[in-house]
Parts: sequence; structure tokens; C-alpha cells
Amino acid sequence: MSAKDALLGAAPVDWPVPDDLRNGLAKLHPWPRGKLLPLALENFGLAFAERLCLDPSPVMLAFLTATTTVLNGRVFIRPDVQNPTWQEPTALWLAVVMGVATKKTPMLKAALAPCWAIEKVLRKQAEEEQEQHRTALARWEATDRKERGPKPLPPVPSRLLAQDATREALADLLVHNPGLLAYHDELAGLFKVWGREDRGSERAFYLAAHSGAPVSVDRIMRGSTFIERPVLSLLGFIQPGPFRERVLEGQTEGAGADGLLQRFVVVTAQEQPWVEDRPTIDPGYMDDYHRLVERIWDGLLHSGERVLTFSDDAQQLWRRWESEVEQEIRFPDISDAWRALLGKRLGLTARFAAVLHMLWEQPESVSEVTLRRAIALVQWLEPHNQVIWKRALHGNQEPVLKLARKLQTEELAELTVRTVSHKQMAGIATAEEARRVLGVLAEAGWVIPNGKVFVVNPRVKEVFGV
Repeated sequence: MSAKDALLGAAPVDWPVPDDLRNGLAKLHPWPRGKLLPLALENFGLAFAERLCLDPSPVMLAFLTATTTVLNGRVFIRPDVQNPTWQEPTALWLAVVMGVATKKTPMLKAALAPCWAIEKVLRKQAEEEQEQHRTALARWEATDRKERGPKPLPPVPSRLLAQDATREALADLLVHNPGLLAYHDELAGLFKVWGREDRGSERAFYLAAHSGAPVSVDRIMRGSTFIERPVLSLLGFIQPGPFRERVLEGQTEGAGADGLLQRFVVVTAQEQPWVEDRPTIDPGYMDDYHRLVERIWDGLLHSGERVLTFSDDAQQLWRRWESEVEQEIRFPDISDAWRALLGKRLGLTARFAAVLHMLWEQPESVSEVTLRRAIALVQWLEPHNQVIWKRALHGNQEPVLKLARKLQTEELAELTVRTVSHKQMAGIATAEEARRVLGVLAEAGWVIPNGKVFVVNPRVKEVFGV
């Protein structure tokens, strides 16, 4: 007799109505096409995503973050004209939280391509300057010592990008460059370094580089390097498991609870089916994106540093948004982790407003329209925060939903931990994960524990599809 027969054979079983597993799980909204970003960026991003069968969401955020490469250390914004001490740089930290085989390398290449093109020009200029320096140095050395002037100083190459660079390497670059973007195929290694108790100086450096605050980098052999105003964007990918480790670490007191993780813009994606017949990417779209980034770069080279402020209408809107956010932060029934995340919302809104202002080529103060776009982007990202942080704090919900869907579509009477993990149902490969998922389904009334067996509730098909 099966476990299900045993249950049914006993006194009439009052099978519970299974919970809707989607309750409390935020729904990710599709990318708001044509509303936030200029077509020169959006057309290429959407075409790229469609060609590779990707959700546009991480693609668009990666492209947006890439544009800060040419802005960092050159553009700032003052959100509150009555508070001259509050100034935000354009630096964005983006973590794309997705599983394996998510086309991260092609995404990085497409997003950063115009920045690499600018760096190629900068390298050529550096080679020419280096040759001029060698000539000047040779002339100086050949001159009689009594007639020599100051020794020619070597040129300092300009840089925009750094790949998987150490803190020391970034510090050396930021001494001579107003801002950088550091990119990582895998952020897990960086996060792991941040988690070590003996690497507090690493966290302090990155916290300073996020806000543009002065910082010193001390080294045993080379002394101290002081950077007056470092500005650093981060762009990278991390799988849900390693991200969860860092989130759980941040719940405890000590180094992990300084809000470093909450400074990241996090985005995930819905899995897209593979399509054989996919449109090609119009080369004109790629050219438009490159020209957009080059236009901003060329403009800042000629105009110098810019400090943006809001127009009068935008400042009024900012006051209303500020009040809304501050009231939510003070709501008593939220976790400290979420409160820390909300604490970064106003600064992120200001940064988005500055970046969008430059992308939309507005010469004067930041308009109300631009600020509305920035607020809309922050609000659009909120479900991503909810899904990613909830998954990190409580475990991945995706295997739960996949197994629940399997219970609805197949005639399964009972399950065991061994059966689920051995057959890798819903992609579950370990007994520990199978036990967790079955426990969640049991708590939601989808299965009924009976010893080592989990009997499938016959009423699962009554629940609206998960």
C-alpha cells in the first residue's frame, strides 16, 4: 500500500487547499521600451538581446552602466540645492545575478565596445607622448648639466577601464584618472575578498570609490597613495549561490553589515526560450550607440567637469520623492537589510538622473522629465531587489516553482528526497536542496509528509498555474 493509499484509507482526509506559491514573490516587469533611455542606446540593446534570446533587462542595465565610464569623475549632481555638502558622482555598481550560461561575456563586450574604442585612441596618444618623452629625455641628457632645465617627466596614460584589477592597481589608476569602470566576468571573487575580516581596507577603499570620498591606500613596500576623489563604477556577474552567501554574511554585525552590498544595483532575468529564426542586429544600431558614448566623451573633454542641479520643477518633484522614501525607511515592520537598501535609494535616483541627463543631451539643469525617468527606473528595479534579496535570505524559489509546476502537469502520487535528487527533478541535484524544496512545498500544503515520503496533495491542480 502506498503512502497516499494509507492516508486515503484512514479516516477521510481533509486535503488542504495548497497556497499560491507566487504570493509574496514579486513579479518582474518587462523592460519599459521607449520610456527611459534614448533610442541610440535602447535600439542596440534590444536588438542584441533579441539576437541572443536574452531578457532585455540585464542587457539594458549593463549598457547604461557602461556609459558611466566616460562620465565618472567628470559629472556630479547636487540633489539638494540647500545642502551643498551632498554631491553624488555618476558611479553605478551593477551586479547581474543569474545562473550559468547567461551570455555574460558577449553582453560585456557589446556594452563596453565604445569604451574600448576610446581607450584604443588613448593608447595611441600615449604611445605618441611616450615617443616624444623619449626624444625630450635624450635631448635633456645630451645637454650640458649646467644648462639643463628640469628633467622631463614621463607621460601618464589616460584610462577608462580596468578588468579584474586589484585594489592597489585601481588606486594607481585613480591617482591619475578622474574615474574608472572596473568589470568582472565573475564578481564572486571580489565579494569573497570583501568578506574576509582581515581585508577591512578593501571595503573602505571601495566605499570611498563609490561616493568619491578621499582615501589612502597603504602598502608596505611603496608607502601610501592618497586619492582625493576616487570614482569607480563596477559591472559584473554573479550566480545566486555566491550572492546569497554574501547577503547572509551582511546580516551579522561587523564588517559585513556596512551597507556595501546594498550599494549594488541588482538585476536578474526571466529565462527566454531559444528561437531558431532570430533577426540580425542592424549595424546602424551599434554605430548609433558608439556615437552616443563618443559624443558624451568628446563633450566632456572640451567642457571639463560638470556639477548638475535640478530645475525648479524637478526640485519640487525631488522633495516629494525624498519624503516618500524617508517615510518608507522609517516604517517599523521592515528588515534591517531592506532598510539599508532603501537608504541608498535617494542617492541612486540622483545618479540615474545625472546619467540620463547626459544621455539625453540636455545642456542645462536636470529637468523634471529626466528625474521622472530616474524615479521610474528605480521603481522598475524594485521587484528585482525583492526577488534577489528574498531568494538570498530564504533560498532560491525557482526550484520550488519548477517542482510545483511538475506536480500540476504530471501524475505524481508521492516523492522522496532521494527520488527528487537522484532524478534531478526541477534541476535539483543534491539531497540537501531536495529536502529544502520539499519542506517549502509541505509548508505550503502541496505535499503532505508521511515518514520519509511526501504525498502529493490531489488538490494541487486547483491552484492557478505557478
